[in-house]
Amino acid sequence: MKKVLLFTNMSSIQKHWERALEKSYETLCFESFDALLEELGNQDEKTIVMFDEMSISNIQDALQKLKEEYPHALVLLFHALPEVYHASTLLGSGIKGYENAYSNKENLLQMLQAVEDGNNWLFADLTYFIINKFMQTNKKNEPGFMPRLTEKEKDIALMIAEGLSNKEIAQKEKIALSTVKSHVHHIFEKAGVSDRISLALKFK
Repeated sequence: MKKVLLFTNMSSIQKHWERALEKSYETLCFESFDALLEELGNQDEKTIVMFDEMSISNIQDALQKLKEEYPHALVLLFHALPEVYHASTLLGSGIKGYENAYSNKENLLQMLQAVEDGNNWLFADLTYFIINKFMQTNKKNEPGFMPRLTEKEKDIALMIAEGLSNKEIAQKEKIALSTVKSHVHHIFEKAGVSDRISLALKFK
């Protein structure tokens, strides 16, 4: 069973994480940042670290230290009340994901699997914020995968690149949410991406 390191001094968060991961991962929890670093120093293989932002006073310094001295640490950052703009300022710190600390079990397991597969994971509001910010400062170009899409898929790909959520696309196109999800899945496959931000970047 793969090991995941947990860093939090909030007992409610620790219990929530341990319950969510108990049948899928071996967990080891740390309340001290130094103790976490000591454990990481004893390892040389890639290790997922679920890091509670509220449990440390200077998150920027902590993330910088992890990035520079422990590059094998795959850091997933959590906050009980994630804030979009603040989260966006931390994305250059080498983190692999950002999510609500109390995200449900299914979401947490999907997040860990995404990181294991080499992808990043951001909570939905942050994804849309980044796409919208990116699209405001960059002119859209038609990426090479567009000719492989159906006309409907092209329309939806453009809406994703503009930052619309699946629900907003469903309302705009007057189609079922499940139909939108199916289209998005096919678009990702044809574009060779696994998330909305990567798709938006194709339009750069």
